Amino acid sequence: MGGANNICSDKTGTLTKNLMTVTKIFIEQNVNDSIEADIAREHTIRLLCLSVCNNTSASPTIARQGTEITNNQVGNKTECALLEMAFRMGYDYKKFRNKDNQSRIFPFSSEKKKMATCFSDEKGINYVFVKGAPDFLLEHCTKFINKSGNVSKINSDFIASIKETIENFASESLRTILLTYKEVSETPESWDDIENDLIIIGMVGIKDPLREGIKKAVEACHTAGVRVRMVTGDNKNTAIAIAK
Repeated sequence: MGGANNICSDKTGTLTKNLMTVTKIFIEQNVNDSIEADIAREHTIRLLCLSVCNNTSASPTIARQGTEITNNQVGNKTECALLEMAFRMGYDYKKFRNKDNQSRIFPFSSEKKKMATCFSDEKGINYVFVKGAPDFLLEHCTKFINKSGNVSKINSDFIASIKETIENFASESLRTILLTYKEVSETPESWDDIENDLIIIGMVGIKDPLREGIKKAVEACHTAGVRVRMVTGDNKNTAIAIAK
């Protein structure tokens, strides 16, 4: 080890605390710092939260204590952050998750950078909810929920707007997750049935703070002539911001 001149370090949980929190959300064409139910129309919030509550395998314990919310994160930390967001908007995943949803999940794929699940609501409407990295998911979307709460076809103005938002979130060291859906008549059998005609509900920016002492540790490495490289699957601009 004394001859090492490079260190390659994982980011999440090594350089960062792996304690994720949603701090920004792009929904109905607006960016919000407030994570509350009144930032969008009720129907849009419902789709967002049903998506979050069901398209996950995490099982945290989330509770409200006075004005504070506690989140004992169990499972994927990103998903725990999303479930806390839904809780803040009035959706406790334990009440809104389909009991059989675990058998209807298309697990997260490191190759596709996305995951999906099927969901049936109380009216018998069948949905597919898909979440993932915008860089990999945006190309499969054809529509979005607009500022009036209606569904519109994606156009060049919207693409420019969401790409600018992705860059802004990334420049603030936020991990970006795109949340989408579509209605289906039958349960999809494969990703080929899922990756088309998706509707964008919104996009979240998730903060994962640096661990204490990381800056000094990197400085010590540089002083010793050791170059530190960060390895991550995050958006490139997010990675650059955290590395800086």
